Amino acid sequence: MKGRPSKFSKKISEELCERLAGGESLRAICESEDMPGKTTVMRWLLSDKDELKDFRDHYAQAREIQYQLMADEIIDICDDGYNDYMLRANKEGDEQYVINPEAIGRSRLRVDTRKWFMSKVLPKFSEKPDLGDATNDMATALKELAQRLPA
Repeated sequence: MKGRPSKFSKKISEELCERLAGGESLRAICESEDMPGKTTVMRWLLSDKDELKDFRDHYAQAREIQYQLMADEIIDICDDGYNDYMLRANKEGDEQYVINPEAIGRSRLRVDTRKWFMSKVLPKFSEKPDLGDATNDMATALKELAQRLPA
């Protein structure tokens, strides 16, 4: 039985970055049998090897695209009024439209979650200006994550 890929290949890295840029989470991508595990991808990202530089650059670009798509999703969610109202019968048996608080609350949660995530990942989406270097913050976060991964 063939195992999951752990050796770096350009073909796998291109597919991974393409799926990431398309909005798929790294977790979901790495669950695919034909993709490396998250630990392997993190090791590739943290590697100082020259042959992985293009992958690191491509990955960073794919993430930027993913975050821009997420910003577009926020607009789409806000503009989508589908299910905001539902048809209900009143005491007299007449049907009328009423606000659907569950759908509105769910949309609010979806927007707020994306906004929170983006404010943590990309300072330009934060309501508070961040004077730090986002590249160093990302590198530091990745290194801390790698230290927690099993060897």
